[in-house]
Amino acid sequence: MPWEKYLVVAVAFLHLLVCPYTKVEESFNLQAIHDIIYHKGNIQKYDHHEFPGVVPRTFTGPLVISLTAWPTACLCYIYQAVQVMLVMIGYLLVRCCLMAWGLKGLLTLSDAVRDTFGTTIARYMLLLTASQFHFLFYISRTLPNTFALVVVMFAVTSWMRGHHSKFIWLSAFAILVFRFELCLLLGILLLLELMSFRLSILKLLYHGTLATIFCLAITIAIDSYCWGRYLWPEGEVLWYNTIMNKSSNWGTSPFLWYFYSALPRALLLAYLLSPVGAITDKQIRTIFFSGIIFVLIYSILPHKELRFIIYAFPLLNISAARGLIFIQRKFNRISPNLGAISIVGVLLLNSIFSTIMLCVSYHNYSGGNALQELHSLVKERQGVSVHICNLAAQTGVSRFGELEPSWNYSKVENMKKADPWILKYSHLIIEAADWDSYQITHRQLSVVNGYSGIRINWKLLPYPLVISTEPQLMILEKVKIRESTVS
Repeated sequence: MPWEKYLVVAVAFLHLLVCPYTKVEESFNLQAIHDIIYHKGNIQKYDHHEFPGVVPRTFTGPLVISLTAWPTACLCYIYQAVQVMLVMIGYLLVRCCLMAWGLKGLLTLSDAVRDTFGTTIARYMLLLTASQFHFLFYISRTLPNTFALVVVMFAVTSWMRGHHSKFIWLSAFAILVFRFELCLLLGILLLLELMSFRLSILKLLYHGTLATIFCLAITIAIDSYCWGRYLWPEGEVLWYNTIMNKSSNWGTSPFLWYFYSALPRALLLAYLLSPVGAITDKQIRTIFFSGIIFVLIYSILPHKELRFIIYAFPLLNISAARGLIFIQRKFNRISPNLGAISIVGVLLLNSIFSTIMLCVSYHNYSGGNALQELHSLVKERQGVSVHICNLAAQTGVSRFGELEPSWNYSKVENMKKADPWILKYSHLIIEAADWDSYQITHRQLSVVNGYSGIRINWKLLPYPLVISTEPQLMILEKVKIRESTVS
């Protein structure tokens, strides 16, 4: 395997190790994977019954990852003596399995790029991807978009190789099971095949009909069983987010936000190079404009997040790789070494920005850090009940983090600070700003800091950027608990 492929794998694994915890957007799939592995067919114990979310999500992706990770993860219940360690291994294993699927899709796509456009473009595409932050950061995160991204990369690979039947089936699976908006991106590629007469309408209708029936049957069967009612999850998501436009309840952004904010942050210097590649190579234009048109059409929806357009990143990086070759050749005409310096400069600048973003992300998971610290502070095995506040639940707490089987963990929402029943919990993880309400009944065990911003201190040159943190969460213990319970 070429060295650039090893580099991509290493960088993705680095992101996983530096930021092992997950946020609220990833919680459904992560909890579902946990429940499938450990509760199996006992659906009533599944987390989604207590926290269903705004719209139902599919269990299809979590089921695939669970089956991949199940043999090793189940060791948690075989070796009770080292259960704490094995639960964390199981948690990382789950994300590693998803990362492996994602990297397999990316590397398979790079092979198709190599066969279509040449080895250099494929290599530069991977190097640009490795130097960027968001793509490899998200590749192991249990987001619906990540599950869809895996299928999209295999679908685009099939499209590039002219395997139309496989492309149609994979596209149907990505659209109907994971993210319906992918009909925009994959539909553009499909339309290009029809317009160029490389794909016949009869073949499209034949495979499209079969793929639609099969994919709908799979997701409806799995999810109706898991949710306890007849449903097509992605259909309900489509109705809620697009038809009713309820996604705007979570915030809105200007129409061009993806172009002036999301894409520059995600692609970094590749954002400037991608149009250069499209201008200088006719073969690349189809790929470039497919990604750009997808982002442009998707910009109509007012609620925008960077991860919503992650499927376009590999396409734009292919075009950027061609642009990088063009820049290299231009500089080589001036000096033989100048071309190589330009390549290194682009990758180095990208890597610097990506490192800063990774350091910021490290401080964004105060909830996961708080729960881990609670386990290290409290040695009592029995009689411990923990309430986890909403902020902690959104910043890293998951069922994989519940290391003590004898403890009672609660994420009951809308808990009022003055309620007497709060005293039924031996320990609390609260927002730091709420400490005044608990001073009489509880004492602090620890304060957990989180990211608050970036500031510049020129006295620290050549490294003037300082990542600021502030107290976000507190770990409290009810005063009546014996002092001996804490080491």
